Amino acid sequence: MSTAKDPTKIMAELLKSGAIMLAETCPVEGCYLPLFKLRTGEVVCPVHGKVHIVKTEEEAREIYARVYLLQVIEKLEVHALKTIENLLNAPDIDPTEYIKWLEVLERIQRLKSQLTPRSPS
Repeated sequence: MSTAKDPTKIMAELLKSGAIMLAETCPVEGCYLPLFKLRTGEVVCPVHGKVHIVKTEEEAREIYARVYLLQVIEKLEVHALKTIENLLNAPDIDPTEYIKWLEVLERIQRLKSQLTPRSPS
């Protein structure tokens, strides 16, 4: 028995929640399922989740660069959190060291928020 949900059921749930079925299909090779536009404006595939629709090669490069940069920033965020955790467990650490790493974490989160598109309210 498969643990994955049936795409047809997911599509029905999307429609019930107010999503609009689009004429475009999922760009993932072999998928071919219709895309859905959520109330937030986000376009999703019932199987693969969020999909970026691009019209030009330049748009594709920009999205790829943003997604890649977000992945790098998330790795840095994990590293900063682990470092802060290690500092908490270390004896006799200068409090300014905590402050430095908390500032690094704050900058990382600021960068992440600038790269992540906000949903229209």
